[in-house]
Parts: sequence; structure tokens; C-alpha cells
Amino acid sequence: MKVSERNVLDRRSFIKGMLAAGATVTVAACAPVATPAPAAPTSGAPVSPTVVGPSWIHPLSLVRSQPGYGGRHLTWKPGMTVEWLPPLDYPADANADAIAKLPKAKLEEIYYKMTLSHQWETMFKDIRLGGEYTYGNFHPAVGEECIPATFYSLLNANDYIVSTHRGHHDLIGKGGTVNAMSAEILERKTGYNKGYGGSMHLCDPTLGILGMNPIVGGNFPLCAGAAWSAKVRKTGQVSVSHVGDCGLGRHYFNAVRYSANYKLPAIFTIQNNFFGAGGVSPQFCPSPYLSDLTAGVGCPCIVADGNSVAAVYGAANPAIARARAGDGPSVCEFITYRWYDHSSFTGAKVGEEGSWGLPYKTDDEERAWISRDPVVRFQRWLIAKGIHTQAEIDALKAKAKKACDDSKAFAVASPKTRPEDGAKQQWPFQESVPATQFFEHKIIL
Repeated sequence: MKVSERNVLDRRSFIKGMLAAGATVTVAACAPVATPAPAAPTSGAPVSPTVVGPSWIHPLSLVRSQPGYGGRHLTWKPGMTVEWLPPLDYPADANADAIAKLPKAKLEEIYYKMTLSHQWETMFKDIRLGGEYTYGNFHPAVGEECIPATFYSLLNANDYIVSTHRGHHDLIGKGGTVNAMSAEILERKTGYNKGYGGSMHLCDPTLGILGMNPIVGGNFPLCAGAAWSAKVRKTGQVSVSHVGDCGLGRHYFNAVRYSANYKLPAIFTIQNNFFGAGGVSPQFCPSPYLSDLTAGVGCPCIVADGNSVAAVYGAANPAIARARAGDGPSVCEFITYRWYDHSSFTGAKVGEEGSWGLPYKTDDEERAWISRDPVVRFQRWLIAKGIHTQAEIDALKAKAKKACDDSKAFAVASPKTRPEDGAKQQWPFQESVPATQFFEHKIIL
């Protein structure tokens, strides 16, 4: 006879019946009857990802013998990122058709910002490795220039962005100046934070740049807070957060859930470059795509080629439109690759692109991803489409190099910061911090 929920005794009734029958010891464990769960997949059957990714990703990289713990992600080995390598040239698809219709000036802006980002970080790589200046920490993002340059070109001037400790490209993408950034890196008074913040604290509220964040994942709630402010004030602004792959492993990620709950005008982008400071992303994510972790809260999720202007534009445009329309947040995961080590330039050389001999990736995969340089791919597409000539491209490169060189000269010529000024210009931007934070301690002037 089929057992229905009505035929099942609850624990209290079961114990009463056993005691009435004279039982002296009773162990009862009851669970509600529910619809039987579907059979677990067999060991050989791949588990389909919730989020559908680009067709060019190697199918073997998506195979999971079982969901969750024990999947193929735990057997990840250096060199396997080539299974996610995008095609050499942009596919002839709807995304490429869409950017081909953009004004030439907009495409030129994107290319210039990508080139400027690449050249500026490469310049500081050579400066630091050459021992000329070695102030503070420096997290390079060479190889990931396409995402902020393209995404932020679609934002309004008053829209917000919140970045990570690896935020030089984000600042350039939103319109920041390399002069103030170089001065900040070299600890000069003309820097964004007058030389006291360094590489991980760059900000410009006048451009909607709410700052870099050295706390991994810490920009999730900052992005949500800015989006909440925009919604309450009905300004039509959107807020964009860039995080790396390891940011999703932090508890700050809850801000995505709250943003979905209140339909905040936020966009959360993931720069999946496979590598964090403590390991590779496949080792801590039990699904093929990191954005799978957000699918359950109802956010639209898309996985796209982060080294393609066309693909980033195709993901960013609907996400921004959705946020402005009041329909809530989206999650965009961009597959990309970082050419250098997590911090500074281990394995790199002056005058040479890339880092070599690192234990968590192979030199062959490094070469493969450098061949997908987002700047070169976009340049090749612009010339092939007849939008720009080689001479125009060369002029933009020369313009970027001059801007980099000028920014260094500006920084070197600027006055250095002084330790005795360290307590000045603090929130709320008064001349000096009041002494109340010292409590009963004697203040030495």
C-alpha cells in the first residue's frame, strides 16, 4: 500500500503509543515525507551547469562526475586554463555586429583606454624591477584591460564603480587621470590621496569612482550601498562592482542576495582569471562557472569572453539597461587571464611581457593567453573592419606612451608626502584629525 503523509505518525504520537505498550527505552527520529529526490547522476554522467557559458570553452572543463565536493575541479593542474582559451579572432556574431555600429569615437576611446592601461602598468613593472622606485605594494592586471575599458564606456559620468586592490585599469576605464595615479604610487602630494593611500586606495568621487578596496570581496556591500542610495534618491544611477574570482568565497558576497531582494540598480562583475593569492578558483568553486553561485537568488547571469570588446559589450549593455529600468541586479562573469603574479612581478623581466617559471601555471599556457592579448585582438578587429587604419592605431599607441611618460615626470617633479602630514585631510576633510581617538594617552606634538 502506498504510504501517504496522513498515514505517518508524528514523533509525539509514536512515543505515546510505545509508552502505552510498556516500552521503557524509545529512540525516535522522524522526518517529514517529501517528494522523492531525483536519482543522483551516475559516476560517468556529466552534470550540466546552471549557467550556460560560451561555446568555445572546452567541453571537458565542464565535466563533473558529481555535483559539489569531489568533482573534476579538485584535480585541477597547472596548464589547464588553455581549455578556456577564447578564439584568436572575434567570432562573427551579434555582439561583433553591435559594436561595429558604435561611433568611431567610442571605439577609439575604448582602444585608447585599453592601451593606456596596458602601457601604464608595464611602465611601472619596469620601474619597479629596475629598482628605480619600489614604494608600497602593486597588484598588476595586465591582460585584463578589456573589461573596465569596455564596460565603463557604457556608464554615465555620475554612475558608481567600486573596485578591488587590482584597480588601476578600473580608474582609467572610468576616466581617471594617470598623472594623479602615478603621483599616488610614488607617494607625492599630487596623488589621489596625497601619497598616503598607495596603489590599493585610489578613488575619485567626482567621477563616481568610490575607490579600490584591499579587502577581498569587500566591495560587494559598497556597491550595494551605492545602488541603494541611487534607488532611494531616484537618480537613475547604477553601481558596478568588479571582483576577482576569490571574492566570491567571502561572506561579503551576501550583498548580492540583498541587492536582488530589493531590486537594487547594481551590476556585479567577476573577473575570472583563474588565480587567487591562495590557489586557483576551480579548487574552491564546485560548479563550472563562478556565477553559478549567484543563480539561486534570481540574478540573470552571463559568462562571456573578458578579452573581447564585443563580448563584454554584449554582456554589459543588457545588465546596465536592466539596472536602470529598476529590474534589479545582474551578474556578469568574464573569462580572462592575468599575465603577472598576484602582487608585484615575480618571474617577470624588464622590457619583456609576461611572468615565467611560476609554480601554479605553465609557461606554455602563459604564451597561449598572451596570444589572446585583448588589446591586440581589438586592434586586429578594428583594422579588419576598416574602422581604423594602422597609422591611426600607431598614433593612439604613441599618445598613450606619451601620457605614461608624462605621468611619471609629473609624479617625480611633485613634492613628496611628509610623515607629519599623515593625520591631515581625513574624513570629514578637516585640516587635522581631532585628538579624541587617543583617549587618555598623552599627545605628542
